[in-house]
Amino acid sequence: YAAKVGRRIFAPHRESPRLGAWWLGRVAVTELAEPWGVVLILGPSNYPILLPAVQAVQAIAAGNAALVKPAPGCELVMHRFVQLLHTAGIPAGLIQVLPTDIDSAREAIQLGVDKVLLTGSSDTGRNLLKLLADTLTPATLELGGCDALFVLSQAELSRVADAIAYATQLNGGATCIAPRRVFATPEQHAVLAKEISARFTRQPRSFLIAPPIALQVQNAVQQAIDDGASLVCGDPRAEAVQFEPIVLRDVTPRMAVAQLEVMAPLVSLISVNDISAAIAADSQCPYSLGASIFGPRSFAEHWAKEIEAGCIVINDVIAPTADPRVSFGGRGLSGWGSTRGSEGLRQMTRTKTVCLRRGRWLPHQDPRYSTNPDLLGYLLQVLHSQGLSKRFSAVRSLLSAWRRSLQKSRDA
Repeated sequence: YAAKVGRRIFAPHRESPRLGAWWLGRVAVTELAEPWGVVLILGPSNYPILLPAVQAVQAIAAGNAALVKPAPGCELVMHRFVQLLHTAGIPAGLIQVLPTDIDSAREAIQLGVDKVLLTGSSDTGRNLLKLLADTLTPATLELGGCDALFVLSQAELSRVADAIAYATQLNGGATCIAPRRVFATPEQHAVLAKEISARFTRQPRSFLIAPPIALQVQNAVQQAIDDGASLVCGDPRAEAVQFEPIVLRDVTPRMAVAQLEVMAPLVSLISVNDISAAIAADSQCPYSLGASIFGPRSFAEHWAKEIEAGCIVINDVIAPTADPRVSFGGRGLSGWGSTRGSEGLRQMTRTKTVCLRRGRWLPHQDPRYSTNPDLLGYLLQVLHSQGLSKRFSAVRSLLSAWRRSLQKSRDA
């Protein structure tokens, strides 16, 4: 994808002269896309090849060199990927793999990199920004999420249940854009709770969850139950790290479980009266990474414009975002900037604008004009007065002021 569209995206862009300000004379404006230089990529542990590898390829395609720091335990697959790039003809100096410890990232930043891309948690994003503050090094932050799934009134509930079951179990629940909050009416949730539970019962699976995350999930789920939520399926226990998918019902938007950035197979069903109420409830969560909406295309496309998220999928979950055309980025505590897609390629460059003066008419350098405030005042009236008569009057005044300036110059 980068090879096919890169030439167009990185080509110099010349602004139309017809859109210029005529009173500034003839000026040609060209915008150039230039590489940053050295891009540091901090990879995640949940998708150790897909996410940082795409970012590295885009960085190189834009003319940068890439330093990739994999997450601990992910270095072998990244080394293998880099070997394949070298085999394909990418020079060794254009991409290097750093050690997995955090000190290697700190050292690279201290030695000097031109941009940083992070895929990680919101806490990691905050810590990174502190490191970058002294040098004002720019960064793209793809941080955690607590994604929403919206169910419109005409949605096919069996399809919604299939999507939730798939997304909850994908990669053991460790997918940042998996739906964690499902907004639907109480009647829809009654059906969805049965449908989702039946799917997990037919194909029971459990997933290994790191002890700190398991404890975080257990505490949030127990707190939600204490506050009135009910357990549809799953049995979280503090001493267990082998989790079955957990589905809660009667969750409210302000509960901690509905604002949790967590890599685990956890879903909360939140009841609302309609899609407007769902979008309002969704806004109470500080994370805005991705979202899904199910229902008729025309309605879904309309409401997708109202949802606060960086990437929205209609009538599916997660899988369409693997398309290389899809640009991806978060908002709020989910970060900023974009990776992948055409926008991800653009953000691997910085813009340089070149202004070329054509012709010899330089009135701003002529003291006869530049020191006469009346000329500017009448010019603004010519451009912005309402009605032709007022504009013609301003033209006469402008010409008179111009002649006075010429006469004053001759007399001097």
